[in-house]
Amino acid sequence: MSRVAAFVFLIIFFLGMSTELFIRPGIIVPGDAAATVKNIATSEALFHLSLVSDLIRQMFLMLLPLVLYKLLKPVNKNIASLMVISALVSVPISMLNELNHFAVLLLSNGAGYLTIFKADQLNALVMFFLELRKYGTFLPQFLSFWVLLLGYLVFKSGFLPEFWESC
Repeated sequence: MSRVAAFVFLIIFFLGMSTELFIRPGIIVPGDAAATVKNIATSEALFHLSLVSDLIRQMFLMLLPLVLYKLLKPVNKNIASLMVISALVSVPISMLNELNHFAVLLLSNGAGYLTIFKADQLNALVMFFLELRKYGTFLPQFLSFWVLLLGYLVFKSGFLPEFWESC
């Protein structure tokens, strides 16, 4: 079971890092709305990929605490349950935050109903939703109390090698 948890965690890590370090920085130009909108329009498939990657990562973030629960339930069932509950609270918030990603795609696709807006207004709206998405990630990070519970359970489990116990 620990190997499954490690594998799920690695998937989450690589999906998150690939999106945050490689995809978005090449598309989003801080402080330059016009360049950002142009990059999104020219790299729409890549922007879609970052969205899909984030949604898949959130699905694995639902799976990880359940796998960890099965592994750590013998240590303390109540704390393991609390860990799962607090972990699963942040996932729907993160998924709802991805609606800002969809808004950016809708605003930058050039649909006919957007002709009422001037280019500068559309660019400002795109940047607004990108900023809203960025700030929307802070709440799930704040709710990451489950990681402390995970650390406690791992520490109490005896899974750590002996040299950690002497610290």
